[in-house]
Amino acid sequence: MALNGAKRLADSLFGKAEMPDLGLGDTGTVLPLRPMMERLLSLDREAWGLYAWSREPLEGKFDREQKLQYQRKAEACGREEAALAAAEAVLEVPDSLAKSAAASMKLHVTAPDTPVGGGQVTFAQYVEPDEVTIFMDAVEKAEALAASEGLADLLGNVKIFDILLAHEIFHAVEFKKENTIYTKTERVELWRKPFSNKSRLVCLGEMAGMAFAEELLKLPFSPYVLDVLLMYGYHGAAATALFEEIMEIAGENGGKVEEETC
Repeated sequence: MALNGAKRLADSLFGKAEMPDLGLGDTGTVLPLRPMMERLLSLDREAWGLYAWSREPLEGKFDREQKLQYQRKAEACGREEAALAAAEAVLEVPDSLAKSAAASMKLHVTAPDTPVGGGQVTFAQYVEPDEVTIFMDAVEKAEALAASEGLADLLGNVKIFDILLAHEIFHAVEFKKENTIYTKTERVELWRKPFSNKSRLVCLGEMAGMAFAEELLKLPFSPYVLDVLLMYGYHGAAATALFEEIMEIAGENGGKVEEETC
C-alpha cells in the first residue's frame, strides 16, 4: 500500500508530482534520511533511467535495452541544451547560473510559499510559454533537513532552488523548440498501419530535464535523489516507500537501512 502511494505521489519528477491523501496517516516505516541519501547517491545512471521509465505510461512496450537507448538519447539532448543555455546566459545573478539562464530566456520566475488552493503539495512547475514557479515551502523544508542531517558533505553547496529551476528551464526550452528538439519529436508507433498512431514518450522530457540540470549546474550527483529528500519534508513514510521502490527498480535491497527508533 505504501509503495503504491509513493508511486502516485511521484508519477513524474519535482513539480509534476502532487501530494494526495495516501491513506498512510502517521503510520508506516520511516527510515533515517542520511543512510537513504547515501544509498541513492551510489546508484548509477542506468538505475535512474529505469526509475524514470517506471513513470512512463507506455513503459511496458519496451525492453530494457530499448529503454536504455532512449535514455542515452534523452540525456544527450539535455546536456546539449544545457551547454547552449550556459553559453547564452548573461550572468545577471553571479551566484546562480540557473537564475541567469532563466533571465536570459526572459522567463518569469516566481517563488511563493505554497500553491493556491491547499490540500496538495507541488514543488515546482512550468506553465507555457514563460512562467516558472518554485514553491518555497518545499525548498525550505528540504534545506532544513539537509542542514539537520548534515548532508552538505554528500550534496555539496548546491542550492535546491537552482536544481528545481534548472529542471523547469528545460521544459521551457522544449516549448520553444518543440518542432526540433528530440524529446518532442521522438514518437513511438502504437499500432501498425492502416491504424497507425504515434505517441510521445513523456519520460524522455523528464530524463532530459534531469540531465540538463546536472550539466548546467555541474552537479556531482543525479538530481533524481531530491525526489526522496523533498518528499521526506512532508511525509517520512511516503519518502521511505519511494526510496524502497527505487531500490527495487535498481535491483538493490532497500531493507539495509535501519528503521528510525524514535
